Amino acid sequence: MRSAEQSSREVAASGPTDETTGELTTGQVADYLGVKVQTVYAYVSRGVLTPIRREPGTGSLFRLGDVRALVDGGRSGRRGRTTAPRDDLRTTITEVTPGALAYRGHDITRLVGTHSFEEVRALLTGSPEADGAPTAQERAELTQLMAALPARTPPLDRFKHAVLLAATTDVGRQDRSPSAIARAGRRAALLMALTLPAARLSPEGTPTLAATLATALHPLPADLLDAVLVLLADHDLAVSTTAVRVAVSSGADAYSALLAGLAASDSPHHVAASLQAVDWLSRALRGPQELLDEALAGERPPPGFGHLVYTEQDPRAQLLLDLLRPDCPEEEWAVVRLFEQELLDRRGWVLNIDLAVALVVRRFGLPRHAGAAVFACARTAGWVAHAIEELEEPAMRFRLRGLYSGPRRMGRGRP
Repeated sequence: MRSAEQSSREVAASGPTDETTGELTTGQVADYLGVKVQTVYAYVSRGVLTPIRREPGTGSLFRLGDVRALVDGGRSGRRGRTTAPRDDLRTTITEVTPGALAYRGHDITRLVGTHSFEEVRALLTGSPEADGAPTAQERAELTQLMAALPARTPPLDRFKHAVLLAATTDVGRQDRSPSAIARAGRRAALLMALTLPAARLSPEGTPTLAATLATALHPLPADLLDAVLVLLADHDLAVSTTAVRVAVSSGADAYSALLAGLAASDSPHHVAASLQAVDWLSRALRGPQELLDEALAGERPPPGFGHLVYTEQDPRAQLLLDLLRPDCPEEEWAVVRLFEQELLDRRGWVLNIDLAVALVVRRFGLPRHAGAAVFACARTAGWVAHAIEELEEPAMRFRLRGLYSGPRRMGRGRP
């Protein structure tokens, strides 16, 4: 049974934005405030809350704005909250603070360059790296599948097909044990990488994700690519990660959960943001003053700048810039640093990982979609880690309840 606090969270999470027209029944008010219905009656009797009218079969109706004002004023006993609810989930995987990032307590600055992506993935998932390489038959079927797609198919769409193939060829698809989910993530990531033109597995030893991607993203060095994968492996409860957890909570298998993550990430506000950063960086390098004027005159940060959590610096971006500095031409470096300093000082917009990845794409002459492809492959580690963690939570816990604010039912009979 849901607690009153859970009920109030569900109501708040889906509430309308127009507080002048939203109306709540007595039961909905109780859910919203996290109190008993009798307490709402007490508020009315004491004049703390006033119904706007009564309707037969429905009872008292209250204005949503009045109920929210009651919360904000602290008279309901509940803590005040912003209009965007923060009903955060507990996680032990990744910690994001205004200027730092850590995986299971390990600061990202101590992982990059000292731990491979496979080691970091094992750290995140809690599952030791084991077999997960696709078979020769699976690779052949993947080649046939990619040949059937239009040549213009972007990487993330190719990735979705690869995950579907991984699902249909896995006889243990419905195994939702942590080790099975971890193995599914490793298989899916390698198959995703193999969808890129010219990609191939290493003929010797256990194939790594960086080495596989590097065959398709020449001349990007495998060690630099591995560092980028580590930086992008997880980022707390991003929208794609939440989608994965919702899918797992519903009972979905690992591959379906990965597809949910890919679907949510395939957005200009998430993984595909790197495409906008690539385009913007090219313009900035051609005419820095013009783009700086445009950025400072705007109300929103340009692509590659600003972040909801990082208000001091994006540690991922800074680490990647440090790795790029030795081979970056002075003119390009000066432009990047100009924008970084001016936009931070004047607008408080930090340079984020999207711009750093865009600089990688430009420096090595990679295809425009390369950054998004690397991002999605890397994030499979975090998706799998969160999928495994979600197994410990109650099933179907993400079931929201709509806060109805449309026309009220006039009667139970026919109109």
